[in-house]
Amino acid sequence: MARFETIAIPHDDIMQGRFTMAIYAANLWEVFNQSKSCPEEYKDSKEFFNKTHLTKEMSNLLSIVEKRLKGQIADPVIHLQTPFGGGKTHTLIALYHKAVEWKANKVVIVGEDIWSGSNISKFDTLWGLMEKQLTGKIHEFEGPVPPGGDQIRKLLEPYSPVLILLDELIPYLNKAEAIDTGNKKTLTSQTLTFLQTLTNVVSSMPDACLVFTTTPSNPYDRSPKGLQIVKDLQTITGRKDTPKSPVEDDEVSYIIRRRLFKKIDDKEAGKIVNEFVEYIEKNSLLPPDIPPSEYRKRFLASYPFLPEVIDILYHRWGSFPDFQRTRGVLRLLALVIYSAKEKGLPYISLADFDLTVQDLRQELIKHIDPRYFPVFIYRRYGSRHHAY
Repeated sequence: MARFETIAIPHDDIMQGRFTMAIYAANLWEVFNQSKSCPEEYKDSKEFFNKTHLTKEMSNLLSIVEKRLKGQIADPVIHLQTPFGGGKTHTLIALYHKAVEWKANKVVIVGEDIWSGSNISKFDTLWGLMEKQLTGKIHEFEGPVPPGGDQIRKLLEPYSPVLILLDELIPYLNKAEAIDTGNKKTLTSQTLTFLQTLTNVVSSMPDACLVFTTTPSNPYDRSPKGLQIVKDLQTITGRKDTPKSPVEDDEVSYIIRRRLFKKIDDKEAGKIVNEFVEYIEKNSLLPPDIPPSEYRKRFLASYPFLPEVIDILYHRWGSFPDFQRTRGVLRLLALVIYSAKEKGLPYISLADFDLTVQDLRQELIKHIDPRYFPVFIYRRYGSRHHAY
């Protein structure tokens, strides 16, 4: 059989071992500011879409927002809600790049990047940042008291069409809870009031659109108060928003293939897939309740990875609260590809996770209790390693 890397050709950064977690950690704030530390594949629109598999829901979302910004009937407020690392920020970056093409003004706010460390100021408000980005200064929206609907409309209308992108609001709201704005109110409660007013205003304007992200839980604060913040945010914005999920489970394989490989010869991949399926079917090794045709289809979609590799990493490992589902899987698989690229493998199975490679071993261990480290015992079978 042919080697997988001659059929599914990895991107140059993987073949040369130049990848870091930052390459797979999309950051909307760095894209907006064209930060030097931001990988070019996120900052450059052409490069970004070359490496991005547009899922059905992402394509649909882009269409909805474009219609809205052009004054057509479409959802005005869109809520992206997925588990931690479920593709939300990547979708916002796609919208950011498209907004330039659509000639729309943009407001970009990333909650976790508003404050650094303990440098918390009551003047770091969402409404102040919104005014500064649109007008170049904070004048009307100073202070911790949020503006009313008429004030927000007066700000937005001259800059329409306008797209407002709000990412990672939860960490901001967590920190804002510590700021007392008077009258027994915190900056968190003031911010929630502002968001409710903002959704109402955007909904009433013909060419304004608000897209924001949350997670089903609070990955930064799992205390009762942290969970209540998530609930309050969802309740307030839920009156106007349309919930969307950018990635469906059956599209994960295509996202991974597009992001990790620059070219895949589907004809040659099909030969290997067919030979493999014939072998496991003949030897009664097919997973239970999966017909050969279905397994073949899944393997073609995930090649060079066996379907079980994607299933376990994305679904089982995705259950760890601190595991970034999409970027975590990409990082792990990039390490696996780099460690396996010269071993003559026709495909990659879970048995090909070479746990003698320190970076790969540490990437796995950091998501589980370090006490399990002794469980990683290595047994060599030819060129393959198994973990027990």
